[in-house]
Amino acid sequence: MSVRGVWRPDKDEVVAHNGVVTAMHPLAAQAGLEMLKQGGNAVDAAVATGFAISVVEPHNTSIAGVGLMLIHLETGVGEFPPGTDLSIEFGPRAPSVAHPEMYDITGPGTGISTYEVEGNENVEGYRSIAVPGTAAGLCVAHELLGTLPLEQVLEPAIHLAQEGFDVYWLLSLMIGSSMVGLQRYQGSREIFVPNGVPPDYTPDPSSPNTDSHRLVQSDLADVLKRIAKLGRAGMYKGEVANAVAEDMQRHGGLITTADLEKYEPAVKVPLKTGYRDFQVLSPTAPCGSWTALQTLNILENTNLHSMKHGSVEHMHTFIEGARHAFADRFRYMGDPDFEQVPLKGLLSKGYAKLIAEQIDAEEAQIEKLSSEPPWTYFSSNTIHDPWPFDGRSNPMSPTIESTSNLSDCTTHLGTADKNGNIVSCTQTAVSIFGSRVVTPGLGFVWNNGMVWFNAKPGAANSISPWKRPLVNMAPLLVTREGKPYLSVGSPGGRQVINANINVTLNVLEFGMGPQEAITSPRVDAAGTHSLVDSRIEASTVTALRNMGHRVEIVDDIEAWYRFARPSAILVDDVAGTLRAGTHILQTAEAVGF
Repeated sequence: MSVRGVWRPDKDEVVAHNGVVTAMHPLAAQAGLEMLKQGGNAVDAAVATGFAISVVEPHNTSIAGVGLMLIHLETGVGEFPPGTDLSIEFGPRAPSVAHPEMYDITGPGTGISTYEVEGNENVEGYRSIAVPGTAAGLCVAHELLGTLPLEQVLEPAIHLAQEGFDVYWLLSLMIGSSMVGLQRYQGSREIFVPNGVPPDYTPDPSSPNTDSHRLVQSDLADVLKRIAKLGRAGMYKGEVANAVAEDMQRHGGLITTADLEKYEPAVKVPLKTGYRDFQVLSPTAPCGSWTALQTLNILENTNLHSMKHGSVEHMHTFIEGARHAFADRFRYMGDPDFEQVPLKGLLSKGYAKLIAEQIDAEEAQIEKLSSEPPWTYFSSNTIHDPWPFDGRSNPMSPTIESTSNLSDCTTHLGTADKNGNIVSCTQTAVSIFGSRVVTPGLGFVWNNGMVWFNAKPGAANSISPWKRPLVNMAPLLVTREGKPYLSVGSPGGRQVINANINVTLNVLEFGMGPQEAITSPRVDAAGTHSLVDSRIEASTVTALRNMGHRVEIVDDIEAWYRFARPSAILVDDVAGTLRAGTHILQTAEAVGF
């Protein structure tokens, strides 16, 4: 029997009394922490962090990206009393001229796209761009719930864009891996590869150009200054909006000034499900959190808490429950404003109990048909009929999604203040550097949100004008007896859904702190094979395979991640502290005071 060395990295948990921030880059985390130190609340900190991360992590997010934010207010702000839970939803919209047959399909998808389309138009370039929401969403969050002036909240982001920051190794690597695409577009080329090569992330003292390692984004700084002065109108109206429309028209893009002016972030009461003694909150927009809630409902009917963490029994039960939820995700989920989506049925406790009763303790039933994707069998099985639990009969038979859309590039942040206000916010440009497009003179990377739609007509997630695609983002908040308890979220494509569930269950069922919950090895059941962390015991992997699971052993590495990059904040009322943890690799950081 062969053996191998196993790398087991870890981080210290951050414990603070007055406030904490988690972000995927230290400079963005510090931006949020400064707001807390200056007397701002968790929303001020989240908005500052959200704008700052769009400057220092341009490969993952942008002010022309999209996002979802969950908020629990323990102290009242404006018209919102103490105890309010809110979901601020600034996800993508298809442009008004978009239509179901706008792309020519050339084959099944092999990457993020559900189907390959002619010219890769739904992945890269102007026709891949959806109407953006990040700048508008962050501004609405501040308008409604912030306590500091907007200029003060945006100051860190403006400074980082105008004065620049040292290019770190991961950003340099991401620019290098995306260089061919970035070079195709003038605005992107001028910012990220002005010399035809990625910027060096370490300064060379012998070089006459000692500033070559800094990334300065002066055009982006100017747009941020307009937003600081005018709010969302600084980007969605006036000079910036006109420049956008002209650039889109010149290059075949679909977004118009009317689209930008029409865009409105939604402010909603979150979806909620009970789990044991807790309430788990989700955005109302079509997203990965819906699948997370359904998975939790299914697993609540099992005895996870009695199982040893990381055991065969634990891993098998988790995979089976998650696969049932994904079967429904691919068949039924889309924008309820445009499609008949049985969301009430999908999230009902009765439906979850019916599904949980089908989990075999000895056999991986979902994966036993090895020639088919796991959800194909169960999507045609009568067990997977949520309509009776929705209170209506099935009005349609939508096309089942393909197995692609496994990876995207995203960021997540969390904030909590000493008064009990807490935020979970996921933002994204969708793919690495989004569409790869930067409008010359504006400095921000455009999203490629159209890739989230099914390019084939007839599916629940097919394209329609002004429709919202089904996104992978899956932020979660957990409360207990109406009090804040846990903020969880991840970047990392479809893997964020299971990552967030794993971390949440590690805290709620196994009593872990946030850092231990993130560091612990986990599995993912979002694709045709179950991904198993290489740190999990070989005997456990063998047992899973013997049960019928199709297992792929994978590693997280410094430059990439197969299990997403979770971060979490735990409110410890007993100790009177805020505890925070982040992904153990790359540049993610938790800070507090």
